[in-house]
Amino acid sequence: MDALSVTLISAVTSGAISLTLAWVSGRQQRRDSERVQRETRTMAYLNPLRWHTAEVHHRLSLYATSVERDGCYPPAQVLADPREMEGKGADWFAGKGVALGSSVWMTACLFAQMTRTRHDLPFLRLAGNDDTRLPGLLQKVHAAFAACEIYYATQSSIGTDALLEPEGRLRSYREFCDLLAEPDRRVWADPVTWFLIAVAHGERRPALQRVLDALSELSAFLDDSLAGGASLRARHGAEIHRPRGGSHGTGTGTGAGAGGDLDATAGASSGPDAGVGRGRVPSLSPHPIPAPGPDPSPDPVLRPIPAPGPNSGPDPVPRSPYS
Repeated sequence: MDALSVTLISAVTSGAISLTLAWVSGRQQRRDSERVQRETRTMAYLNPLRWHTAEVHHRLSLYATSVERDGCYPPAQVLADPREMEGKGADWFAGKGVALGSSVWMTACLFAQMTRTRHDLPFLRLAGNDDTRLPGLLQKVHAAFAACEIYYATQSSIGTDALLEPEGRLRSYREFCDLLAEPDRRVWADPVTWFLIAVAHGERRPALQRVLDALSELSAFLDDSLAGGASLRARHGAEIHRPRGGSHGTGTGTGAGAGGDLDATAGASSGPDAGVGRGRVPSLSPHPIPAPGPDPSPDPVLRPIPAPGPNSGPDPVPRSPYS
């Protein structure tokens, strides 16, 4: 074999190797880019869902703890009917009505994140069998709220109202309050408001516990999927120290979102609450929501409430129209 042939063979071999390496490298880069995009997309959905799950669980835990201790949650006993929100000014939503109004808003934000996640689930990259567990846990939360007469289709509509188009971002509390003051828009959130009014008066305790349990399970799953810490424990422990013996509606507790302004109503942050773990409601007994009394009504919604005590809210509320 002459020198020219050797040179040609070497050149062809070198070129083939270079092309193969370039193809393999390009393919790997494309795969890495697609993986990063999928992971970024997944984080963009699951992290907000995780945060709002912890927020709603924490807020409803405040209701549950106060009801367990005092039989009611006075900060949210500000209305007898959701229609009373009509015409309320910003001073009411930022003051007397903030406990109830922000609870409705936080629940609507959770519904928005759940709806977005369900719609785009096929495009999310989840490990192992998480792609089947996540829809099941989301459905469990939907079913728990549906048992509170906040039905599935309504949940999706409420979540859509919490989104601001075309930006696609969640409405702020102030922007959401503007909707609550409009009768045609507020009516879609009425089932949430009715449920919270009932819970604030000590009603719907089994339904409340079912929601808390479903949120705890979803939160634990999201913590594991995102390799994060226990978000419920972190949320319950995030409050600034509150003085002991504070009265309802006062205190210095603050926290992420709109939850911190009300956390003082759940009592001091020391004591049994210091050991709150993943998925557990602070300061509650193993059966945090007692069974109904000896003469329960067949309809669990807003049964007659005893005469208000010194720290209770307005007079007993009328029965929800959703019963």
